[in-house]
Amino acid sequence: MITLLVFALFAVLALVAAVLVVVQKNVMHSVLYLAFAVLATAGVFFTLGAEYLGAIQILVYAGGIVVLYIFVIVIVNLKEVVPERRPLLPTVFLVAVPVATGLEVAYLLLAKGFPAAGRAGEGLGFGTLAETLFRSYLLPFELASILLLAVLVGAVIIARKKLVHDPD
Repeated sequence: MITLLVFALFAVLALVAAVLVVVQKNVMHSVLYLAFAVLATAGVFFTLGAEYLGAIQILVYAGGIVVLYIFVIVIVNLKEVVPERRPLLPTVFLVAVPVATGLEVAYLLLAKGFPAAGRAGEGLGFGTLAETLFRSYLLPFELASILLLAVLVGAVIIARKKLVHDPD
């Protein structure tokens, strides 16, 4: 019973933080709410017994992606950005797609119910997962790491150019 309450707490926190990410006008506040949503999602994973997914959620998203967003916000200096007015059709599309997706998920859950949970002990262990990752998917894994390194080097070069050419 306590696990269900903790799960519900983390789920509600993740949903509230996700909504606050979208409705905030301050970009830095949105990123901080995104970090909170990511950590609450990790809490959901931990309560479901998926410790690996929870740890990856914290390491990759909270530790990497959110920090990258903060770094980009600091470099870009968003005070110079002028908000644009969107035409009606893209605005309707931006609202209609999430609403349609939510309705579809609600319909599937009501029509089919929640999927049955698998038995404990099923699935891949850490050793099998690591072996699969580093044998079958070594090339895509290394290409992704090279791409992330190139993005990091590019961000440093862009930040350095601003510092070098800045007259102040």
